[in-house]
Amino acid sequence: MGLFKRRPSTPVKRLMTAAGLPTAGGEIPVGDIVMDVARRSSGRVAATLTVVEELLGEGGDAARAATGFLEDLQNAVSHGAEDLLTTAELLPLRGPRTVDAWDSLDRFWADVVAWGDENGVELESSASLRDISHPGLRASLWLSYRSLPDGRRVGLADVVRYEMTTGMPMAVLGPHSER
Repeated sequence: MGLFKRRPSTPVKRLMTAAGLPTAGGEIPVGDIVMDVARRSSGRVAATLTVVEELLGEGGDAARAATGFLEDLQNAVSHGAEDLLTTAELLPLRGPRTVDAWDSLDRFWADVVAWGDENGVELESSASLRDISHPGLRASLWLSYRSLPDGRRVGLADVVRYEMTTGMPMAVLGPHSER
């Protein structure tokens, strides 16, 4: 009679379930899910990317959660840590919507780097990010920065500066300064 109606699971809880994380204690930050799933030993990345694909198809808050997950995942694996999966290992696990979102995120961050290069914004070396041994600090910083193939890093502060200067926020997530 409706007394025990089951509430639909939130996008974050769906990601947590796919990642094999307990949900009884409530939601955890998406970045924490990413850092768990991205570990080479987790074995849960394919299941989690399947949920990301579903969430992207739902639009709205579900798509925003999925896109935030992908952005954090790209940032985390960009640093080339031995204990994390590589981008090359993740690419074949993506569905069509995930490919589109992945490519959109890559283009956005590439636009930030290109804008910085054109406007004399000095990007620091990413080497210091790999030297962080504290897991909590490492996770926080690795989700906020993206290591570039040329050894530099670009971070959320650069993204916010780009968005404020150009007026061009990331299409799916909106301005980073409001998150």
